[in-house]
Amino acid sequence: MRSLSFGDSPLVKQLLGTVMATLTVSLMVLGSGCKPIDKRSAEADVLKDIRDTTVIPDLGSYDEAIRKKSVSRILMSLQKAPDITRNLLLATIDDSMVSARTKRVICTLLADLGDLRAMAPLTRMLAEGSQAEDDLLETALLEFGERAVSGVSTVLAEGGPIARRNAAGILLGIGGSSAHDALRMRLRIEKDPEVRFLCVCGLVEDRRTTSLALLGEALDDIDEEVRRAAWGGLSRRARPPGAILFNPSGLPEVRIRQALQVRKWLEVGSVPL
Repeated sequence: MRSLSFGDSPLVKQLLGTVMATLTVSLMVLGSGCKPIDKRSAEADVLKDIRDTTVIPDLGSYDEAIRKKSVSRILMSLQKAPDITRNLLLATIDDSMVSARTKRVICTLLADLGDLRAMAPLTRMLAEGSQAEDDLLETALLEFGERAVSGVSTVLAEGGPIARRNAAGILLGIGGSSAHDALRMRLRIEKDPEVRFLCVCGLVEDRRTTSLALLGEALDDIDEEVRRAAWGGLSRRARPPGAILFNPSGLPEVRIRQALQVRKWLEVGSVPL
């Protein structure tokens, strides 16, 4: 009987077969291009996809389906390459060829991400006052909350009528002592009745007792809606007794006398709720 050589051993043959199988699989994997994903390559693909398509212009589309699809693609890009996508969005804000609506949507996306670099362009667009009730701007600035108060307060102090109205509405939405202080300061010098109305609404929501005296002063406002808002706020917050009355639409001489009585009552001991 012939003795088994080393190569004839069943165990050796099994091991050799396993090694060969492993090598074969490895070669197939390498040949098929299954290599680790290069991060730089992924970022380049994201950048190319955004630049070579209408994904950014479509952000400003009035067609809800198109806009949502574009937003979804941007969100996917932010997951794959957050830094490069954010930087590209910020650069787009300064592009004169991009529509104002698209820029507002971009700012809303960046605000949702907490990217404070969107604050300056948002404040700049607010100051332009290009449209009343600018919902996209308001949404973005409200997302920043108290961090936006300083910039919005500057627009309230220096902007045109539409810009001041939008700024006052945003400050009212943000709330808090800093926003209320800005509305207080503007009330006494503001010429636009709509802005004064919003300032008075801020005083109504301001829980500090010092706001009651300012509401008492607003009873003399030349605009009936402003007077009505001031009296309504005093009625809710201070609960004047039945003998203290005020008619916002009454004759001037009657209103002057009633407003004086209200202020005297406030001075001697109204208890705010």
